[in-house]
Amino acid sequence: MSTLLHKTLKDNGLDPLKVALSSVSELYAMPDETLLDFKSGLIREAFSFHYERNAFFRTACDDKGVTPDTIQSPADLVRIPLIPIELFKSNDSHKLLSVSLRDVELEMRSTGTSGIPSVSRRCANTVDNAVLGIYAMYREFLKISKGAGLYLCPSTEEIPEMGMIKALNMLAGLLDTHRFMVREESFKPEEALAQLEDWNQKFSRHLIGPPFLINRFISYLKATDTRVKLDKSSYIITLGGWKRFSGQMLSRAEFNRECMEYLGVEESQIRDIYALVESNVIAIDDEHGVKHVSPSSTSRYATRNS
Repeated sequence: MSTLLHKTLKDNGLDPLKVALSSVSELYAMPDETLLDFKSGLIREAFSFHYERNAFFRTACDDKGVTPDTIQSPADLVRIPLIPIELFKSNDSHKLLSVSLRDVELEMRSTGTSGIPSVSRRCANTVDNAVLGIYAMYREFLKISKGAGLYLCPSTEEIPEMGMIKALNMLAGLLDTHRFMVREESFKPEEALAQLEDWNQKFSRHLIGPPFLINRFISYLKATDTRVKLDKSSYIITLGGWKRFSGQMLSRAEFNRECMEYLGVEESQIRDIYALVESNVIAIDDEHGVKHVSPSSTSRYATRNS
């Protein structure tokens, strides 16, 4: 049925991937077999696109004896070679492009928590897909359409090329107001607390940023024996690595406990987001702390075959 749907959409001039990206709720409600068939059609199409246009990827496929004709069923998808993340960190990462450098609209970098940041380039079609997919996932799992966002991170003005900041900044378009509290590489927790107090009883207040900076804010609250009571509709939204400045891993369980104690939220209000700048995949916690990947996580125009 879904194969027919895929063909029907194309026959009527619609891009099946863009339809999928804007239909997250409907895709989650599909029977698993139907969803797998539909996703497989998208992935086969993406695979053919990259195979035909990317010499580096085609060589990797030919070495394994895989061609577009090889991929006939969902079971065949595991035969498609994946591109190691390390290649996105190399000096010649442009070889991963399936479009011309002239067609690149956006260049982004990862946070580099592993030591070397990845470089990922996006053409216009891939930017379109990323915007559709990210906003659809935000609406599906957060349902945010108003409130105030306290960003414990730099603004995109200061770090325009960092993918994590750009993805978090997209949330600002759904809010009434927001503030970035890291300026010129400096974070003053007392200013963040003052801003939260200023918004009290005016907006639902959301805390947004990488875990280590929110943890730093909580450390300030602990040191000053201060407790904040956020709103019932507030979220604490984290995106980025779970490491302290020292490199030590943060405990998610401990982080949640301290958010509940010092920020006055329920555990269901704490939502972590996992994303890779190397791909268009984004996974968001539900109210039970279980991450969900968008059912349409494939990209026809991405530099990585996801």
